[in-house]
This record gives sequence, structure tokens and C-alpha cells, in this order.
Amino acid sequence: MTLTRNLLYVSLLLCVIISLLSNSSGVPQAVSNAPGEANDKSCRNCHLQGVNFNPSITLDVMNPDSTIVHAYEPGNNYIVRVRVSGSNNPKSYGFQMVSLTSADTTDMGSWSGLGEKVKQISLTVKGKVRKYLEQSAPKVNGIFTANWKAPSTDRGNIVFYFAGLAVNLNGGDTGDHNVTNNLTLMSPSTSGNSDTDISLRNVIYPNPVYNAISIKNSAVHITSFLNISGQEVMQIIDATENIDVSHLTSGLYFAVFKNAAGVVTGTQKFIKL
Repeated sequence: MTLTRNLLYVSLLLCVIISLLSNSSGVPQAVSNAPGEANDKSCRNCHLQGVNFNPSITLDVMNPDSTIVHAYEPGNNYIVRVRVSGSNNPKSYGFQMVSLTSADTTDMGSWSGLGEKVKQISLTVKGKVRKYLEQSAPKVNGIFTANWKAPSTDRGNIVFYFAGLAVNLNGGDTGDHNVTNNLTLMSPSTSGNSDTDISLRNVIYPNPVYNAISIKNSAVHITSFLNISGQEVMQIIDATENIDVSHLTSGLYFAVFKNAAGVVTGTQKFIKL
């Protein structure tokens, strides 16, 4: 009886060790908080939530020259950089990320040039295979990079869903802390009729514009102005009247509207004369 009990204890210990080693090199399930993922599948399944790290996670999508973009050109290559951080000195960090079309959550784009401690895995969600990136091992600085190639045709807005984890590496599953976020990457060729929120269409006036524009919606907290290449050329916070755009060169631009939480709520094309 004692031998049987000891064997049981050893088996349980081995299971715990295998689980810890497996999770440190990424998880075999979708936990990015993207649509379609099971609500009960998250980092919290294996990492009992702590409150001391207060983690944050951000994503930058950049041209090869490292300029940040907010829209994609079909077929172009971009550098994607995930940054996970936390307070009170976490020992290390992990992440998971996926890119999906906004319209029907289809897996979109292709990954290459995976950076240090980054790997790609394929997971099936709602009967469809998705390509996820995640850590191959915990990383001390919390910065993970890869190259992403946009689809060859305009697929509308593409949303990156990502989750981060700040860990204490104490050999157990307690005290770690996870966080999720998402980022919308627009297509410059997206029709004005596909604005994210119908209440935020035609917010900018006049359009076309010569020197100054106004924003006629009090729900808009941040407005980012993008050029045709998707680069941010100007950002306004809470301003609604007489926004000076005289310094912008003539051409087509995109206004991206965000609420107070920083979530994209609408977009609009406008022409600078």
C-alpha cells in the first residue's frame, strides 16, 4: 500500500514538472483572447493569478525601417514587436499572439524571421487552423519579435490578439500575472463604407480640407492621422475644433478614432488639398 502511494506521489510530481516545463516553452492551447477561443482557456489555468506584477503588453507593427504603421499594404513585409512588462521586478515573461481578419476571424498573413525565443504553432479553433506565435522559453526583457507578411489582397481590417504573462519562476504556479490586448491594422484600400462604427463615419469636416478640420463626435478621445503608407503623421487628443493640418502634404489620409480606453472605434478617409 505504501509503495502504491509513493508511486502515485511520484507520478503526480512528474505530471507537475512536465506541465511546468511545457508551459515555460509555450502552451498547446489558444489563450490570446481572440474570438472563438474557449472562455475557460487562459493563462490562469496554469498560473494562479497574482496581484503584484501589474503587467502590461503592447504591440508595434513596423516597416523594415522601424517606422510604426497603423495600416498594411497587401503583400508587404512588416516587423512585429511584442513588449511585455510588469511592476515589482518579474523574473521573466511569455506571450501568445494571432492575427485574424476583423470581418470573419480568418487566420491572416504569414510569419517568418522569428526572433529569439519565439516559435510558431498551429492550433485549431472552431474547426479552423490558426497560426499562433508564442515564447519558446521565458524571456527576461519581455521583447519578442517576428516578421509578418500581409495578405496579397485587401482583406479589410486585420486584428492582432495577444496575451502576455509576467512570471516569478518560483517553480510553482502561484503569483504569476497575465494580461491581454489587441491591435487593429487597417488596409489603406479599405472602403470608407467599412468604417468600424457607423456613428463615427463622416466625423471629420470639411472633407476635402485645406488648412483646418474639426471632429464632431464627443466620444472620440484620440485621433491618429495616417498617410497612404499607414504611417502616423499626427495625433490629436480631445481636440474637436480648428485642428491645424496645413503642414500636411496634399493627398489621401486616414483618421483613426479611439475611445478613452485606446480602443479603435472608427475610421474615416479624408483628402488634404
